[in-house]
Amino acid sequence: MSLKKSAVSNCPLIHLAKAGLLELIKLYDTLIPMEVKYEVVDRGKEKGFADALLVERAIEDGWIRVINVSVDDKFAKAAEVAGLHKAEISVVYYAYKNGITALLDEDAARVFARSLGVRVRGSLGLLIEGLKEGLISYSEAVKGLDDLSKVMYLSSGVYKLALREIEKWK
Repeated sequence: MSLKKSAVSNCPLIHLAKAGLLELIKLYDTLIPMEVKYEVVDRGKEKGFADALLVERAIEDGWIRVINVSVDDKFAKAAEVAGLHKAEISVVYYAYKNGITALLDEDAARVFARSLGVRVRGSLGLLIEGLKEGLISYSEAVKGLDDLSKVMYLSSGVYKLALREIEKWK
């Protein structure tokens, strides 16, 4: 299993942690901008969210690294117009500037990143990648899909598409 770099936004961290699948990010050398850490861990702990503690532990254990990202003003303005929030902007900017994968679940951020040529993965893509790489079993992938569907919106079409992809690895 080759370790590729990725910059991760809030939603995949939260969704994967809530679904008990946070370890899937170990498929990547995982980096999160300080803005993501603030929103997921610091604000999450203030609100009493258990997933914040899981992400914090992953940072302490060293399999998520926090980085500082200085975003170009023009880039930030264009991203804001496209509907991205500060943390997503940092993720997409860092991925764009460093030629790495961006892990994003929000549609606006995914579209914006892809328009820049950034390789994008989301929580479902990571689940399937984890199955393909042998990090999780077929039954864990099916359960993971069900668990993700409880913590994030999945249309029936997207759910069926992901399930079909998982079925290929039965």
